Amino acid sequence: MANNETTLDNACIDMLKEVGHICTGNATIALGQVVNQRIELNIPDLQLMDSEKVIDQLQGTQEVLVGVSIQLLGKLSGNVVLMFPEKSAYTLIDSISQMRGGEIGSATEYGVSTLKEIGNIVISAYLATLSTFTKSVILHSTPNLICGTLDTIFNVAFNKIVREKTQIILIETFFDINEKDIHGSFFLIFEPHAVKRLIDESKASGKDQNQ
Repeated sequence: MANNETTLDNACIDMLKEVGHICTGNATIALGQVVNQRIELNIPDLQLMDSEKVIDQLQGTQEVLVGVSIQLLGKLSGNVVLMFPEKSAYTLIDSISQMRGGEIGSATEYGVSTLKEIGNIVISAYLATLSTFTKSVILHSTPNLICGTLDTIFNVAFNKIVREKTQIILIETFFDINEKDIHGSFFLIFEPHAVKRLIDESKASGKDQNQ
């Protein structure tokens, strides 16, 4: 069983949902500036899943995914991954390549660079908004590209964290570029001490709003 230090409460969940809504606007503007064309980014839902259940469900999952992983450092430490089904990842790369005057089916090096850039923009927008809400400086590593099954990506990106009976935040993400619906998932895991800090900050924020 997870203890109080590793379980997000309702106030914290509401805060994270609000962060997601604000992040959508910020990331959409930033992505549009990168490709010089409007991109719609929607984050419609946020779910909490127990890490143990996620690990059990991942067994035997064979779909190939491409993910951008960033490690969170400092007081709100953890890991975050923005991942796409392989087909969606290639569609995203080709769409952005066309906007920039490139060729469809871009070289692997260009594709890797593009996905890292997109991942960095979306994740950074979320973390910047979360930093404002929690009044905490959130440091992070440079983006790292991961490819493989969901099980493989979790083992590489989250390793020991998911074994500590914490909760995983799943944020569904949809990109709409030239009427192409590209589906992705945004996985966010905080280490137990960081979860406790999030809960404390969300409670403090709630008190400030009520005063």
